Amino acid sequence: MNKLKKELILNLCVVPLIMSLLYSFLLVNVNNSLVSGDTSYSDPGDAVVFVLFFLILYIPHLVFSLISYTIMKNVRWTLTKKLFTQNVIGLVMIAIVYFLINEPIVFFLVFSLIVYSLGSINNMRK
Repeated sequence: MNKLKKELILNLCVVPLIMSLLYSFLLVNVNNSLVSGDTSYSDPGDAVVFVLFFLILYIPHLVFSLISYTIMKNVRWTLTKKLFTQNVIGLVMIAIVYFLINEPIVFFLVFSLIVYSLGSINNMRK
């Protein structure tokens, strides 16, 4: 497989999965208003809450990865313009997710933009 195919597979499969798993694990341990006080979500090990957060976060991470890959590989701008565009699109997506579920915990996704920006910078150097 050539380098671009490997990078696309990594960006679409591995990175969103790892980041969503990490965030979900961290958020299970946070007292959040999305599931606190509701006994129907109580489960040994908070597995239901973990899966809920994983599903909420996986799709934005997947879209961030695809946007990042597309912008970095197909647009003929300077690195600064590419990163600015990528992060503005990411912030708009975070705002949309926030307005859909009205949960401020979604703003943790801003840290994902930093990770994707660093990954994009690293990939541009190669």
